[in-house]
Amino acid sequence: MKYRSEDIDNLINQLKIEEVVGEVVELKKSGANYKGLCPFHQDTTPSFSVSPSKNICKCFSCGAGGNPVKFYSEYYKIPFEEAAEQLAKKYNIPLRAYRINSRQEKENDKYYRIMNEAHRFFQDKIFENEGRGALEYLAGRGVNPKFIRENELGFAPNSWNELYDYLVVKGFNKEDILSLGLAKEGDKGIYDAFRNRIMFPIYSPQGSIIAFGGRTLENNKEIPKYINSPDTPIFKKGKNLYGIKEKGNILRKKNYSLLMEGYMDVLSAHLYGFDVALASLGTAFTLEQGQLLKRYTNNVILSLDMDKAGQSATEKTAFILKNLGFNIRVLNFQNAKDPDEFLKKYGKEEFLKAVKNSLEIFDFLYEMYSKEYDLSNIMSKQKFIERFKEFFQNVESDLEKTLYLDKLSKAVNIDKSILQNILIDNNNYREMKSSTYYEEREQKDKNVAANTLEDITIELILANIDYYEYFKDKNAETPLCRKMFDFFKKMKEANIEDMSGKSLKEYLNSGIFSQAEAEKIFMLNMYSITDYSDMKKRETDLKEIFVSWFRKELKSAQEARGNIMVYLKLKKIEEELYFDLSFNEILEKYEKFKNILLGNNIL
Repeated sequence: MKYRSEDIDNLINQLKIEEVVGEVVELKKSGANYKGLCPFHQDTTPSFSVSPSKNICKCFSCGAGGNPVKFYSEYYKIPFEEAAEQLAKKYNIPLRAYRINSRQEKENDKYYRIMNEAHRFFQDKIFENEGRGALEYLAGRGVNPKFIRENELGFAPNSWNELYDYLVVKGFNKEDILSLGLAKEGDKGIYDAFRNRIMFPIYSPQGSIIAFGGRTLENNKEIPKYINSPDTPIFKKGKNLYGIKEKGNILRKKNYSLLMEGYMDVLSAHLYGFDVALASLGTAFTLEQGQLLKRYTNNVILSLDMDKAGQSATEKTAFILKNLGFNIRVLNFQNAKDPDEFLKKYGKEEFLKAVKNSLEIFDFLYEMYSKEYDLSNIMSKQKFIERFKEFFQNVESDLEKTLYLDKLSKAVNIDKSILQNILIDNNNYREMKSSTYYEEREQKDKNVAANTLEDITIELILANIDYYEYFKDKNAETPLCRKMFDFFKKMKEANIEDMSGKSLKEYLNSGIFSQAEAEKIFMLNMYSITDYSDMKKRETDLKEIFVSWFRKELKSAQEARGNIMVYLKLKKIEEELYFDLSFNEILEKYEKFKNILLGNNIL
C-alpha cells in the first residue's frame, strides 16, 4: 500500500514515541524526556533519549533514532511503509484514514495534469526561437542543452497570457489554472504569472510536479530575480525542498544531505555528482522543511552563500536543524560567493576538500562570532559569550551541551560553571513551533461569545485596562471592537481601572451599542471575570493574543510591500515568531517591524 507523505505525517502525529519505543526499551523519566539503553548498539550507559514533546528519539552515541515509524522500521528491519501499516493496526488507528482518499486523489490528479502540461509547454519553449535568451544565459552559467533536458528546465515566454490560453485549449478550466498560481486575474484580464523566466520544476518527494520557480531574464532591479508558485492545493512553500525528487533512498543510503540556497547551486552539485544536494524554496528555512529532511537523514552539511546574508541564513538554519537533533557541518568556500561558482571555478576535487575541511556547527559559530567582538575587552567578551545563548537554547542533548560547554570554556579561558549558569541553567531549551501551530490555534473557538481575535482582545482588556496600551494602535475591523477601544481610551484618560462596574454599564446604556452588541459585551465581561482570575493565564494569553495581531499586521505589510528587500525582512521576523519568545522579545520584534515600515514609507 502506498501513502502520501501527509498521511504518514498524520499517523506519526497520533503515535506516541514513548509508547512505541517503550515496547522494546526500558525507559526512565529524565526531566521532560525519557532515557534508556540504545537498542541499536552495545550500550552500557543510557544514551538513548526519547522526547515526547518532539515525538522523536535519538541515540547520542551511534546517532540512530527518528520518529515512531522510523524507529519501528529500523528496529524490526522492515520497510518504512510496512512499519506504518503495522503501527496503525497495533494502536488501532484506522488504516482507511491513511489510505489515499480516492476523491482527493482524483481532485489532485486534475492539478497534477495541469502542472505536467504547463511543464511540457515550458520545456518546448526553451528550445524555440523565443527561448534563445534563456539558452544564452544558461550557457553563460556552464549549462548545456543536454543538462537542460536531463533536469527538465524550461522557459516562460515574454507574453501576456500564452500559457493560460494553451492550457484552456487543452481543456482545463480557468479556476483550476488560477488556483495553481500559473495565471492571475487583474483589471486587464487574465495574465500569466511567469513571464520571460527560466523555469525550474519543483517536485514532491514522490516525483510529482507541484510548483515552479522562475528566474527572470529582465535587467530590471524592480523585478524580483526569482519567484515561486504560491501556496496551492498541492504545494506548501515552507514544507517542500528543491531537489528532493525521488531522493529518499539516496539520502538514507548516503546518510547526509548538502543543504544549499539556490536552484543553480543544487543543479551544479548534481552535475558534479553530489546528488544529495537540496535547497529551500526562496524563503528562510523552516521547521517543516527540517522535519521533511529528518525523514531521510540526521546529518546535514550547510552550503549556503558566503556573503553576510548567507552567513546569517546559515546561523538561523543551523538553529532549526539543531533543535531537531541534526548533526551539522558548514562548508567554507574561498574565493567564491556560492557552491555553483565554486564548483565551476575549482571542480569536484576541490569541493570534496572543502567538504572534508568543513566546520562542525559550533566551530563555525565560534569563528563567525569571533570576528564581531574584541575578545581582549571584558565587556566585548561578555557579549561574545551571550551570542551563544540561542545556539544552546536549541541543543536538547545534555551530553552535547556539556561537550560544547567544555570547548567554549577552554577557548575563552572562563570557568565552565560560570558559562553553565549563563548558557544552560538560566537559558532554557527552546522548542520551536511549526507555522501551522498558530494557524490551528486561531481556528479553535475560545467559547461561544468570544470566538474571534477581537472578542478575545476585548475580554482580556476588560480584565486589565493596562493591556489596552498594547492594542490601542490596532486596526479593529468590527464596529463593536472599535467602540470598545474608544471606551478603553476614555477610561485610561480618566484613570479608571474598574472595567466591570458603573462605567461599563453606563457606556453600554449610552445608546452607542445595539441591543445585540450590548448583550455580547455583557457576556464578554462575565467571561473576563471567570477566565482571568488567574494572573498567569492573563499574561500567557496577552502574549498569544498580541502575537496573533502581530501576524495579521505582518501579512498585511507583506502584501503591500514596496520592494523585495522589505518583504524578506518582514518574512524573517515572521519566521522568528515561531520560537517560544518572551513577551519582551516579541515587543522588540514588533518595534523592529514598525521601524522597517517607517523606513520604507509603508506606514
